[in-house]
Amino acid sequence: MNNVIEVKNLRFSYGTADVLKGLSLNIEAGQFVSIVGPNGSGKSTFLKCLNNINRYKSGQILIEGQELKKMKRVEIAKKIAYVPQGTKRSFPTTVFETVLMGRRPYVGWTSKKSDEEIAWEMLSELRLEDLAMRDFDELSGGQQQKVLIARALAQDTDIILLDEPTSDLDIWHQLDVMENVRRLVNKKHVTAIMVVHDLNLASKYSDRMVILKDGTVQVVGKPSEVLNAKNIADTYDVESHVYEHGGMVCVMPMKQICTCKKEKIQ
Repeated sequence: MNNVIEVKNLRFSYGTADVLKGLSLNIEAGQFVSIVGPNGSGKSTFLKCLNNINRYKSGQILIEGQELKKMKRVEIAKKIAYVPQGTKRSFPTTVFETVLMGRRPYVGWTSKKSDEEIAWEMLSELRLEDLAMRDFDELSGGQQQKVLIARALAQDTDIILLDEPTSDLDIWHQLDVMENVRRLVNKKHVTAIMVVHDLNLASKYSDRMVILKDGTVQVVGKPSEVLNAKNIADTYDVESHVYEHGGMVCVMPMKQICTCKKEKIQ
């Protein structure tokens, strides 16, 4: 087993509020892993800990055998790329310049011809060449999300973290983003770790799924092992119909088991 990430007894708090409570997880290289769970379960917090955006309280994260806390920011940027949540954002740059930003861990603020070639390659991979000279701010949310994925890929890392990349997109753009990530995992053998709410998208595209609840890992496995009526009821307090269609496990939510759940902030 080739674990690219090993997480041991990870704990993180916002002030006095404990969010991650002894989370442990191993992630193998070259897999597409989806992290699911209810609001407030710690999904986005965990992703930011993996990138050292959040400085965790205790525990250990090993990236290819190296202790994350001991790594410099530029070292992390050469191993891990991060795509933040898919809300509309503003960059005063062209699409090409935005993608070229992914080369900064290697060259600082002055790019070389080889860096520009990598940026063009990533634009081509995601079929964005026609948008290269457009202002990033002019793009739709779906187009922006693809550009940010291209920027992350330009970092040339073995690991890419995606925080709810489809949350603000219509169905067509959701599938487009997921197809591109799945294709790049297969082609380049990168490890993609994605926070997502849509269980059916996670089922369709993931090699493995991780259910988080109350800051700990509840279930890990293939979608067919993770997605069943009991796990969904235990995690979300929702009764569901789980069935197989075209080799894919599908989830149809039916009704709430408990209506007293309070909304939490993740």
